[in-house]
Amino acid sequence: MTREKYSEITIHLDNVHDLFTTPAGDPFSAKANFVSGIELIKSELKSRSWGFEERTRATIFLPRESIEPNLAEKTKIALQRYCQFKVRQNKLAIATLRREALMALLVGVLFLVGGLYLSPFLERVTALPPFLSAFISNGFDIAFWVILWRPVDFFLFELWPSLREERIYKNIMKMEIIVSEEY
Repeated sequence: MTREKYSEITIHLDNVHDLFTTPAGDPFSAKANFVSGIELIKSELKSRSWGFEERTRATIFLPRESIEPNLAEKTKIALQRYCQFKVRQNKLAIATLRREALMALLVGVLFLVGGLYLSPFLERVTALPPFLSAFISNGFDIAFWVILWRPVDFFLFELWPSLREERIYKNIMKMEIIVSEEY
C-alpha cells in the first residue's frame, strides 16, 4: 500500500473573500497579508514548478466566525471557476501575442530579404564615400536583424511564462481544499 504524496500549502486569511481580493493589510500586524490568497497559492506553486506531478493540498485557516457549512466545497468551486476564467483569459492573450508575433515575423522576414538584397547594392554605390557606403549597408543589415527580434523574443521568452501560469491554474483547479478554524 503506497501513500500518495501531497504538496502542502497553508494560508491564513481573515475572511474567505480574501482568497480572491487583496486585503487591506496592516503592516504593524504580525498576520498582515499584502496579497490575495490566490496570489499566495500561485507563488507557492511557482516556487515548486517542477513538482506539478504531485497532488497539492491547500489548507485555509479562517477565524471561527468566518466558517460556514460546506465552505471547503464552495471554496473549491469558486477556485475552479476563477481558474477556468484565468486559463481562458491566458489562452486569449497567448493567441493575440502569437498572432502579433507571426505578423511581426512575416514583416521582419520581408524586410530582411529586402535588406539583404539592398545591402550589396548600397556597398557598390560609387557616389558615396566607401566609409559611408559601408556604414549604411551594415546599418541596414543590423536594422533588419533587429526587426526580427520581436517575434524571436515572443517564441523564446514571452510564451513560456504564460504557459507556466496556465499550468499553475490547472494545478489549482485539481487541488484539494481544506478549510480549518484558526487557533
